[in-house]
Amino acid sequence: MKKVAAKHISLINALLLAVVSAVSVAAIAIPSARATTMMPADQCDLEAGSRYDLQRNLSFRPVETEDINIGVALSACREAYKQNAGARQTFQLARVLHKAGQRTQAMAMLKEASEKGHALAMVNYGVLLGENGDHQNAFALFEKSAATGNTLAAYNLGVAYRDGVGTVADAALAARWFERASKAKDDLGAFNLAVMFDEGKLVPEDNAKAAKFYALAAARGNVDAMVNLAIMLQTGEGVARDTAAAHDLLARAAIAGDEFAIAALAAQPEEPVNMAMIDDSVTGSIATMPALKKTARLK
Repeated sequence: MKKVAAKHISLINALLLAVVSAVSVAAIAIPSARATTMMPADQCDLEAGSRYDLQRNLSFRPVETEDINIGVALSACREAYKQNAGARQTFQLARVLHKAGQRTQAMAMLKEASEKGHALAMVNYGVLLGENGDHQNAFALFEKSAATGNTLAAYNLGVAYRDGVGTVADAALAARWFERASKAKDDLGAFNLAVMFDEGKLVPEDNAKAAKFYALAAARGNVDAMVNLAIMLQTGEGVARDTAAAHDLLARAAIAGDEFAIAALAAQPEEPVNMAMIDDSVTGSIATMPALKKTARLK
């Protein structure tokens, strides 16, 4: 059975994987006002803390990459760096520099933070080294970071072992690291592990396990997992057949803008979905779009 192919996340998108996978973080109230007397290190923590950083300052809510105020964050983190604030602020300066398009400077700061033992900096420095073709050193950094419990490092090790990038391909180790990422509530770890069990190319096919991990990934918002689990529910492969649950999953994926889900629902006019909830950018050709075969859908 072949449906959505395992995601080969580009290393640049992973910075970052530090911005793509999903690790649940407790919501912490942001101070009502940004005190002008705040120390630069704290200001840097406030403006550029990553939700994937297990070493971040928990006094402040994490900031998504797209929400970083480059001007304010760059000023605060540069001043914190000048004052030798520490590895975390060095990493956060790198994060802001990368968003500002200053890749070379960001790499230098990531290297420095990595050498100071910052786990997420190791992942992101490895990501950029991989972009430059240095896969062996990237792999070594992922291993070192994963030893600290970093979820993104675990995910990247799964990809490395699955694809033989920077190391010898090893399906069993790939599955083990994807499962470790999944246990840390990472949707892509769960999704890729599901694909391995679903396809049966690298590990023995096990549709029940595939359905289990697709369900975990879908519950965490992974749209591809929603579609794949819906297909399994429609056919009863690995799970009890449940067309109503399958339809609900396709509807969720369609509302998220997934074209395959939209096409599949268009082929089921007897079970309408409120198309007003679906982004206009993907509904223009819905009337003529044929339902795709599961083997044709590769993302």
